[in-house]
Amino acid sequence: MAEFAVKGNNARFKRFFEKAEQGGKLTVAFLGGSITMGCHATTEDKRYVNRIFSHLCELFPKAELTLVNGGIGATTSQFGAARLDDDILRFEPDMVFIEFSVNDDNNIKSFQETFESCIRRILSYKTQPACMVINNLFYDTGFNAQEIHNEAAAYYGVPAVSVRDYDWPRLQSGELKRDDLTADGLHPNDKGMQIIAMLVNEALNRLFEEPADEQISIPEKTLTKARYVNAKRFDARSLAPELAGFVRDPDPQRDITDVFKNGWISTGSGAVFKTELEAEIICVQWRRTVARPAPIARAVIDGDIANAVTLDANFEEDWGDLLCLTTVYESKKADKHTIEIIVDDQPDSSVPFYLVSIITA
Repeated sequence: MAEFAVKGNNARFKRFFEKAEQGGKLTVAFLGGSITMGCHATTEDKRYVNRIFSHLCELFPKAELTLVNGGIGATTSQFGAARLDDDILRFEPDMVFIEFSVNDDNNIKSFQETFESCIRRILSYKTQPACMVINNLFYDTGFNAQEIHNEAAAYYGVPAVSVRDYDWPRLQSGELKRDDLTADGLHPNDKGMQIIAMLVNEALNRLFEEPADEQISIPEKTLTKARYVNAKRFDARSLAPELAGFVRDPDPQRDITDVFKNGWISTGSGAVFKTELEAEIICVQWRRTVARPAPIARAVIDGDIANAVTLDANFEEDWGDLLCLTTVYESKKADKHTIEIIVDDQPDSSVPFYLVSIITA
């Protein structure tokens, strides 16, 4: 039987199980990247998310369970913290799984802050959801961010299940074969998805069978600065900036995975987007594209041209456009700041600069 990477406190899970046994209405949500989205699963029911949800439905046939899949490919916990309200919490979840261990970088300490912010915000939500962390892996190296993630999980008493701790020793010994689990070394195929679900479902079974822990409080002191607990995301639905050479994207969004929507599109070189927001941290969410030549823009804070951040939309990969999230300003206290996005060079009118949103913390 697989072991917890972090055992955590089971009180919130026991409360979920009790309500489910009584036939209550409960919502199960997942926040993560492309693996959570279901990339490389052959059918929807073979995604690890759906397998876990099906297991809960089998465990609690009287319950009325609802599934929310908040997976968006190539995104980190930095964006996860900013979109929690829109993509997860507005559904008033009773249980939330978080999976960013291959998208966050274990060597970049700021990801512990953004990941902690996700956990703290979820646990603080009015429905008091149960929360579990899932640690996926790069199959060729065993690398993931579980060291910084699970330190945060342990600090809050949140259980964590490590797919890395199960798969990696077996891959090294030859008990498991890399090509049987993944085609690209990152995204699990149906068998890889089955293993993730098996480990989580075993963990849920153990939580269900064991005695209840005493409820613990959310620590008053944070592990990191946890500034993304109050992260806000501004796009064309919530912000009315000054536009000169930018236009609002008129096309409707299909779903949350349709990421290049609700933003602003440049019409040519010299286009300027300008707004004012109060923040300690300012991030620009924008598109890098495989369609070249692509525009090059600058993010300018408070007119400080000398310290402008270059946003080069030329993407050298060939798998598709990339949703970038770039921190362009950081200070020690929140204050009002002017934010300008200036397109210096747009070589092709058919390849605009796409500004998706501004994120503050």
